[in-house]
Amino acid sequence: MDYPLLIEERVSNKTFQEKAIPGDIIETIKAYHDNSCLRLIPDIKTELIITGSDVKEALEKAAGYNAPLVGCPSYMVLTSEDKQGAELNAGYIMEDLMLKARDLGYGSCWLTFTDSSKIKEALALKTDKKVVAVAAFGLAERARKWLHLNIITMSNIEISAKHHYFAPKKSIDELISIEKYGNKEGLDEKIGFYEDILWESFIAASKSPSYLNLQPYSFLLKGSTVYLLSEKEALTPDIDRDLNLGIAMLHFAAVAKQYIHNIEWKLTKDALDLPAGVTPVASCQI
Repeated sequence: MDYPLLIEERVSNKTFQEKAIPGDIIETIKAYHDNSCLRLIPDIKTELIITGSDVKEALEKAAGYNAPLVGCPSYMVLTSEDKQGAELNAGYIMEDLMLKARDLGYGSCWLTFTDSSKIKEALALKTDKKVVAVAAFGLAERARKWLHLNIITMSNIEISAKHHYFAPKKSIDELISIEKYGNKEGLDEKIGFYEDILWESFIAASKSPSYLNLQPYSFLLKGSTVYLLSEKEALTPDIDRDLNLGIAMLHFAAVAKQYIHNIEWKLTKDALDLPAGVTPVASCQI
C-alpha cells in the first residue's frame, strides 16, 4: 500500500451509500487482518468481525461518535486478548485496516464506545476476548466541499476547496520537541539530517485522527530515539487516548518503513525530564 498517499487522502466519513459491500472485499480485509496487517504487539491475539447494516439498531446505545451512530453497510469490530497494551495495539491494527479499506476504495469512520460488554451484548458475541475498536465501513457518500480562503496578504489569496469534515491538526512545530521536552531549537536541522524519512513520518503522524481531533500526544526526538509522549487531556476517555496513541504510531511507522527498515515501537517507561501530566508511552530507533 502507498501509505503516504493513503494517509494524505484519509478522511473520516460520516455518511455512506446503502450499497452492500461485496463478499470478496470483506474476505480480502479479513485475510489482511489475519495475515498481513501491521501490529504493534504481535503476541496479542486479535479477531476481526465484519457485520452487516442490520446491527445498527442494536449498536445504537452501545457505540457512536459524539452523536448518534453512523449508519453504514458494515461495521468492523476488533476483539483482543485482555493484555497490557491491548488498546494501543488495537489503534495500530484498526487504523491499518481502515487504510486498507481506503486502498480498496471504501471509506470508514472510528466509532467511540466505553463498555466492551455492551458491544458484545449488542452483537451477541460469544468470545472471551474484549472489544477494543469499532469502525463504520462502506462506500462513502460524496462530501460537500466548502470554500477555504487562506489569506496570505490582501493581494495574495489562496483559494482551495476543503471537505466539510476538514479539521485542523497539530503542526510539526507543535508536535515535536528536540532533546528536551518543549525545546524547538534546531528542530529543522535535526529532522533534516534524516532527509525525507522523519519529515514524511512526522507529517503522517500529525495527520492521525483522534478523539474530537484533540491529539493529546507529542513526540520527543532524543539522539536517535523517537519517544511518543501522552499528554493528559480532560475530555479524552482512557480507551480513546490509547487508540489515538496507537493510530499515531501506525502512521509514523507505516511511512517510515517505506524509506528504511521496519520501525519497531516498544512500550517504555524510560525516565525522562517531563512536566506533570506528560508520560512516555513508546519509543523506537531511527
